[in-house]
Amino acid sequence: MVKRSLNILAVLVLSITCLNAQSNNKIKAKSAELDNLRNDIKKLESELSEKTKKEKESLSSLEKINNQNHLLSKLINKLRREEKNKTKKIENISEELSSVEKKIGELKKDYSSYIVWLYKYGSGSTIKYLLESESINQAALRYQYLSSITSENEKKLAELNESKEKFENLTTELSNEVAEKANIVKSKRGELKVLKRKKNSRQKIIEKIKKDKSSLSKEIRQKREAEEEIKNLISKLIEAEIAKKDSEGKNSVVKRFDYDNFENFYGLKGKMNWPVRQGKVIRKFGKNKNAKLNTVTMNYGVDIRTSPQSNIYAVAEGVVSAIEWIPGFGSVVILTHKDNYRTVYGHIKDISVLEGEKIKGGELIGKVNESLEGNIIHFEIWNHRDNQNPEIWLARK
Repeated sequence: MVKRSLNILAVLVLSITCLNAQSNNKIKAKSAELDNLRNDIKKLESELSEKTKKEKESLSSLEKINNQNHLLSKLINKLRREEKNKTKKIENISEELSSVEKKIGELKKDYSSYIVWLYKYGSGSTIKYLLESESINQAALRYQYLSSITSENEKKLAELNESKEKFENLTTELSNEVAEKANIVKSKRGELKVLKRKKNSRQKIIEKIKKDKSSLSKEIRQKREAEEEIKNLISKLIEAEIAKKDSEGKNSVVKRFDYDNFENFYGLKGKMNWPVRQGKVIRKFGKNKNAKLNTVTMNYGVDIRTSPQSNIYAVAEGVVSAIEWIPGFGSVVILTHKDNYRTVYGHIKDISVLEGEKIKGGELIGKVNESLEGNIIHFEIWNHRDNQNPEIWLARK
């Protein structure tokens, strides 16, 4: 019996050790991810500080600040999620503490009753109780009854001690979680201050280079390159999805969303909600001519002018496939929908979603970011590798 108990104890200790190791690995991975983001931000800060005053007012500096803001927003978003997770964990531990505390109270009460009973009917009374039996069978039954009381209360005593130990461990864990949450909140506040300062710097640069024709020409070139980059990114996402399906066949552990159960994307054609509540298409799908610069550019989507700080929403249920920074379009979010449809949202700030996350149609993605042309969201729809005209899909206003 003792040997069996020791074996069970050894298995429990080993299980707890493995769980702790897994938990520590997750914490290390998250910390490393946050550190990488911070290092990228510092690198951009260093590059900006080396520029002259004139260079700091150029489009390249604006793009560096845009990239920095993208990374800062990403970092803040992750810190917000960490804070939310910590809050939930603290709530769960507090509930468990309350439950354990209640259990300790009940066990103490039960065990106190047993101690009182034992005091009244000690070993002498027990023997007398057995000797007063009218038959051997009755004596055996009485002995069995007394033994069960003793055994049951020994279990309760062991359970009481375990509960007390659990209570102490939970109290320590709660204290640690509260301290970690406080550090996350402090870090988040610091990053928010930096982001606010960067946004102010960005606004000043925008005002200075808005009338610069060469800067506008460079921005158009960047947009051409950005369109190709989005096209390549879509291809990579398709290839990654195919690779994931192949590995699913070999390894059932691979997690993949069941897109077949998603909202029917094709059924939204002609009645799709706009990614912004209010807006007007200022640059249509296909070839667009800039009269001021006498240039023609290919637009794989549409550009929608909206009001400052406008929220950007998912047009349909989908999975956040990518969150990237692309010169010309700034922060870009790509969603994958049913039947290999994808939507692209460019010129976003304050992104509120994470890569790999499933979101509903109408769910907030972020806010519109200001470009040299104003508050404009770039929106694209793709089916496999074919880009669609969003105006055919969006509901008429």
